Amino acid sequence: MDNHADGPYVYLRLRREDPQRAAEVLKLLQWNEGNSSGRGIGCVSWDGSVHPDQFWRHLNLGNVRQRPFSQIWEDLSHPVLGKLKDKRPHVKGRCATCRWLDICGGNFRVRAEAATGDLWAVDPACYLSDEEIAPPA
Repeated sequence: MDNHADGPYVYLRLRREDPQRAAEVLKLLQWNEGNSSGRGIGCVSWDGSVHPDQFWRHLNLGNVRQRPFSQIWEDLSHPVLGKLKDKRPHVKGRCATCRWLDICGGNFRVRAEAATGDLWAVDPACYLSDEEIAPPA
């Protein structure tokens, strides 16, 4: 499965090796916006249950047998779904100050939750160094 920290890593490496291509890649990464669980992708289970992604089966957003998917997906009153659509104010730790948050999308929130019990904690799969995520000087 993807690790959305790969995007910034590839960009930083290309910036050293092929700056012209790096600029093109950065535009694509900005367009993609990294992890889109609960925003651009979702999962509808065999029983009609809607989840933010295929790995988040323990979080049920609603059921398409009782309510149209569009209503479930746009219901920002759900305490998690609304926050997934705008993660910036909610992520913690290194993610909160990471210069690549708009590129990786905070990586997998469900992985952070599984590892720490806090879905807004740092995704432990982020391997970028503090120097790589620091805002430019």
